[in-house]
Amino acid sequence: MSDQPAFSICGLVSQIKERRLRASEIVAACLERIERLEPKLQAWAFLDPEGSRREAERLDRLAGSGTLLPLHGVPVGVKDIIDVAGMPTAAGFEPYRGRVARVDAPIVARLRALGAVVLGKTHTTQFAFADPAPTVNPWHPERTPGGSSSGSGAAVAARMVPFAIGSQTAGSVLRPAAYCGTIGFKPSYGWLTTSGVVPLAWSLDHLGLIACTVQDTALAYVALLEQRVDFSFQPQPPRLLLLTDFLDRSEPVVRANLLEVAQSFRAAGAPVEERRLPVDLDLLLAVHHVLMTAETAAVHRENLSRYREHYGPRLRAAVETGLLVPAALELHARRLRARLARVIDELLGQADAALLPTVPAPAPGRETTGDRSFQAVWTLCRTPSISLPSGLSPDGLPLAIQLVARQGHDRSLLQVAAWCERALPRLPEPPVVA
Repeated sequence: MSDQPAFSICGLVSQIKERRLRASEIVAACLERIERLEPKLQAWAFLDPEGSRREAERLDRLAGSGTLLPLHGVPVGVKDIIDVAGMPTAAGFEPYRGRVARVDAPIVARLRALGAVVLGKTHTTQFAFADPAPTVNPWHPERTPGGSSSGSGAAVAARMVPFAIGSQTAGSVLRPAAYCGTIGFKPSYGWLTTSGVVPLAWSLDHLGLIACTVQDTALAYVALLEQRVDFSFQPQPPRLLLLTDFLDRSEPVVRANLLEVAQSFRAAGAPVEERRLPVDLDLLLAVHHVLMTAETAAVHRENLSRYREHYGPRLRAAVETGLLVPAALELHARRLRARLARVIDELLGQADAALLPTVPAPAPGRETTGDRSFQAVWTLCRTPSISLPSGLSPDGLPLAIQLVARQGHDRSLLQVAAWCERALPRLPEPPVVA
């Protein structure tokens, strides 16, 4: 099997249907690649090669009997805060290394029902917060892959798997996608259930997908939702709002890239109107911070007292800060979030999508997981958002744009992203893969 089909969901599904590939061949190719690249990247917290091979052989027998599933034989990585039966859910926390899940989280059960093969668990930052995981960025060994879905982003970028499941409470799907040069998609809040997932902040936690293309992302997402969406047609050029608040806070290379992208969209026929947020960006981020720290403290209060020496400094500080949040302030933040979300929804309703950078700068060093501010706004407001690679910086690091739509408009956002993707440059393979 050639390398490239192993990393396209659509290509794999097509070849399986045409009987040109078997699930066992796909899984073997991915496991070989993981064996070769994992010592460099540290993308995986747990691998199940034998179980993956057995499942692939079962799917081969199923195909031989005439039954083909929507994601038949497609390998997937699952972030290590999500329960997979028979695999540990350590959540990047040393005392949890031996905790083996008894049942699949609903999203994993759905993946299996669709025919996907779970190869293992991808590395996460500790409890999906901000203390860096061991994972290395495939584009540069001294740069962060982002977090908290660090392993998911690196595994897809390095073509270890065609897609992976991540989670986002601030920016933990889109930021790894941006830093690693992949697609990262966060659906509307609640569209993918977080049951069976280690929580960080209940009212902010989302599941999401990291994949190689928008079409792959759409195929996997609509299959998970048990919906049918036709992406074979050529959609009309979308109406876009370029949000200049975020440009003001971006490094020059990011600002120049976004303006160049906007011009290329205009040249392709898409109206792009510059607009400012109707509310203060710092207020949105402050509300997110209050809710995230308060809820994180509620989740981790007892655990911190028991395992304090095992907690990373950033998570420990967040819990301690959250414990100081007065109940009245938290309640005010919740009410304010509802009002702010309505204002943002009105803004987004004036176009097909908003356009902004995913991150204010290319990937920083590995001592951090990067800046979450450009993604956290949309997590707070529970709107769907997607990150697309948009070029490389002068020093060869991925740049990315972000598209955002109204809450519940996930399908239309994916259609906008599919149109935009065709107007963007295709990145080369990262150095670790090339």
